[in-house]
Amino acid sequence: MSEISAIFFAFLAALIVAMTSVAVRIGTQKNRSSDILAVVLIVNLIVFIPLAFLIHHPNYGLTYRSIGAFIVAGIVGTVLARSLYYEGIRHIGASRAEPMKASNPMIAAIAAVILLGETLSIEIIIGILMIVTGVALVSMEITSRKEKLKGSLKGIMITLLASFFYALDPVFNKVGLEEGTPILVGLALKAAAGGIVFFAYLWWNGKLPILSKMDSSQWKWMLIAAVCNTCFLIAYFLAISSGPVTIVFPIMQTSPLLVAGISFLFLQRLERVTVRLLVGAFVVVFGASLLTFLSLS
Repeated sequence: MSEISAIFFAFLAALIVAMTSVAVRIGTQKNRSSDILAVVLIVNLIVFIPLAFLIHHPNYGLTYRSIGAFIVAGIVGTVLARSLYYEGIRHIGASRAEPMKASNPMIAAIAAVILLGETLSIEIIIGILMIVTGVALVSMEITSRKEKLKGSLKGIMITLLASFFYALDPVFNKVGLEEGTPILVGLALKAAAGGIVFFAYLWWNGKLPILSKMDSSQWKWMLIAAVCNTCFLIAYFLAISSGPVTIVFPIMQTSPLLVAGISFLFLQRLERVTVRLLVGAFVVVFGASLLTFLSLS
């Protein structure tokens, strides 16, 4: 029964990720990507902090190690990864940014070889080559469109950098959870740390969102993205707490295909889903799933 729950929540998390990406794509048409991330962080804080307080007060299960881990996760995963990813979506679209973000298992595998001395098996090499091929196909599809090449290349580089930070995020989350800190407490601390750093950065640079200047027609989509992101985090942690990660993570790698499908059905005005894009997304998904399964088995 636990594995069935893990499969259900993993598919739910992948679907919510796809919905979040599409909402970000629509919400950044007339607003900055930093505006939508600000809304996402505020909703995260409104949900996670009260829940953590109500459910776990007065024993929050925090240690110095878990506090440090979740603070770093908030900066790396919440601020750097998410802000870069939302900006990447704004430049190249959700259906193209999501396959590139899904390349993070390749980064994790390479880091394990370099930093931990792990060996490259033939299966890992095949997985890496598949991801590289898939990302190359998506990149070729992006730069072949009738847009400014400079903007396309910028979007590709930003999204790949976001993928790098997304690959680091689970490492620090795992360190914090292994200390015995409850999930909701970890999410609350992570959101708080990310929010403080992000809003301090915006304040320092004079870029704090001004409600009166934000396009009112996009508010709905920014709120949808924020709610979806919050629901994703809950579904994701429910999935990994219900069953083995060898089941959860490969299923979650299907999100690029879900984004492509949703974009094809609902975003034809904003994004053109081509055969090459679909092939590239499929190759990335297969390679990422293979790498994830091998690294967790």
